[in-house]
Amino acid sequence: MLSTVLAVLATPVHETLFPYSWGTTLHAFRISLVFHTNLQATNRRISWGAHMLGFLLMSWGGTLASHSLLSLPPPQLYTVGPWINYSAAHLLFTLLFHYFPVVHPSFTNAILSPLDGLLRANSVLYTTTLLANPSVNQLLEGSPLFHFILGAAASAGGGLVGGSFSLWTPDWQFSMPPPLRTDSWGLWSTLDIWAGGVVALTYGILIAHPAFQPLRAYLTLAEVKPSSIPAARATSATIMVALYGLRAVVATVPSKAAKPPLNTEQSGKKVKTQ
Repeated sequence: MLSTVLAVLATPVHETLFPYSWGTTLHAFRISLVFHTNLQATNRRISWGAHMLGFLLMSWGGTLASHSLLSLPPPQLYTVGPWINYSAAHLLFTLLFHYFPVVHPSFTNAILSPLDGLLRANSVLYTTTLLANPSVNQLLEGSPLFHFILGAAASAGGGLVGGSFSLWTPDWQFSMPPPLRTDSWGLWSTLDIWAGGVVALTYGILIAHPAFQPLRAYLTLAEVKPSSIPAARATSATIMVALYGLRAVVATVPSKAAKPPLNTEQSGKKVKTQ
């Protein structure tokens, strides 16, 4: 089923009126929702230029990061398609949120977790195809480690850029990436990063990419027939969707009760505090 869904994501929304893929369009809508949610939480206004540019940087962080790693020019530098695609989607959502309230993120994150996993997997799988570009250094193409790094960049680049610079605020400034902060560090908070790498590794192993031949031999898979491209894509996407679904489930589990606040009143008298 997922192979069919992934194929649909590569088709245009409309051949004539909106010739941009469902994958990029849904990605634009999802990032727009996240951007508006974060913007609303600040209770502050930003300029229209900062609004659009912040959204675009957050949307394209993964593309810009992965193409930089590959030493390839990103499409945004030589075609207007991505600009029209993402700007149109964001303008539509901005108009909707002008009249309707933004849904609470805890609800949207839970409901849209399968879509989040699917869109990130789609991005990672597309990015891995760029390794076949003859301009890519063969050392990178033949390195399983680089496959992992590339998948992580494609999956988490936008979120890291957005969170590190707080692109939805009036004052952009660099800070520690959110997943690395002590108050949020953990397995699930870093899922966007390592899950992309896992998907890239899984896909490379399943299709028997030359970079993974030693690993396949170590795993006693050398004699196993490689999966077809659609099957490998579907399996890799299934892993990503499952991980995001699991994170959504874990997020609904109540954490340990916080310690009660220090009682500053004893026997009807306040305790003096420094």
